[in-house]
Amino acid sequence: MKTRLTRRSVLRGLIGGTAVSVGLPVLDLFLNTNGTALASGAPLPTRFGTYFWGLGLTDTPTGGTRWVPTKVGAGYEVMPELEAIAGVKDKVSVFSGFRVIGDGRANLVHWSGHASILSGIAPATASRFDGPSFDTKVADAIGTGTRFKSIDVDASISRQPVSYSTRTGSTFASPDVTPLALYTRLFGPDFQDPNSDDWKPDPSIMLRQSVLSAVTDERKALMKGLGKDDQVKLDQYFSSVRDMENQLAVQLQKPEKCEACVIPAAPKEIARGASVELVNENTKTLAKLLAMGLACNQSRVFTFVHTSGASETYMAGNSKIYHQITHDEPTDAKLGYQPETSRLAGLVMQGLGAFLAELDAIKEGDGTLLDNSLVLAFSDTGYAKIHAIENIPMFLAGGAGGRHKAGQHIAGHGDSVTRVSLTAMQLAGASIGEFGAGSMKTSNPISEVMA
Repeated sequence: MKTRLTRRSVLRGLIGGTAVSVGLPVLDLFLNTNGTALASGAPLPTRFGTYFWGLGLTDTPTGGTRWVPTKVGAGYEVMPELEAIAGVKDKVSVFSGFRVIGDGRANLVHWSGHASILSGIAPATASRFDGPSFDTKVADAIGTGTRFKSIDVDASISRQPVSYSTRTGSTFASPDVTPLALYTRLFGPDFQDPNSDDWKPDPSIMLRQSVLSAVTDERKALMKGLGKDDQVKLDQYFSSVRDMENQLAVQLQKPEKCEACVIPAAPKEIARGASVELVNENTKTLAKLLAMGLACNQSRVFTFVHTSGASETYMAGNSKIYHQITHDEPTDAKLGYQPETSRLAGLVMQGLGAFLAELDAIKEGDGTLLDNSLVLAFSDTGYAKIHAIENIPMFLAGGAGGRHKAGQHIAGHGDSVTRVSLTAMQLAGASIGEFGAGSMKTSNPISEVMA
């Protein structure tokens, strides 16, 4: 008998009594004859994620730069601090000259930059945003049909987990910080055999679904007796409940007889330490696991932190951390830039290069997972020595399923960073017409990179 597979086929199992599932990657039999779409005619899914690193890249007020290409448009040259992404250069667009416009608000060091990029609003205080991060809007648009609406990862090996994903502006996501934690979330042990003929819905999942249904009835009744402001607050509060309802619905679908995803071996515990070499090693391992999770349709949206804004990474054998070096190191009179800072920036960019390479290594359809993804990579500052929020490095990587005209250098000439954010949202598939507030409010995406 011919085994029948669908793109919604999954492995199912238990971790400590909690049901888990792992979907299948996009196999050839799910595609049309050209490998460009699913057999049903639907396009291959687009994944979206953000990738953040702290302390920008090397720039100086005198115009010296180690990362901004001189050529605008297609075919930009690989600058010294972009060498790590040379292997996927044609899949990466570089955005220079974009800035945060604070409308009189102070530059909150190592915070205003990425807070503005993600929320569209220059923040009033450090440690919180003045609105949700836009990755949550993308997750609401494209992430509801998977087990996890979004996956949050922190590779920084910091003392406190770092995430910049928020729905409220004040409460941030709790990221997975080790490969083992991410592996357990995505894959876990003790899977049920998807080819077993005696599959039955997990009673514990059915019970949880029943309980949530009762909560839903109570929620609707409660909403009727509240004022508008309280209804908004309660709706935000119950958003996680709705996410759980969607997750349970996915887990209660009967798996069809099928081939399984290639489940990776459980990773070993990593060495602890903030050297840039260890952070990059952690990044590569986490990226490999995340890429397989995306390929197996566990999620379509992610956020990834390489290092925090005020990065504490260091080079092995150096007594100073990267953050301190950016401030203490003078500009070399002959070179025109800070040489040690530039060296560290190049090492940090190796993390991004490794991350993108893992997405590009997974074949999908007639391309790769990276071709069917869009990654917005960015930092918190343009010139770390003076905490500049002009010329913040921003990159869009991946093909977004053919919607991103990649391989270009776009010069912003002082435009708001929110133009790049809006472009990313629209390329990822979110129906967002405008983004930002005040002088950073925009309805003008960067059409040059949109197919």
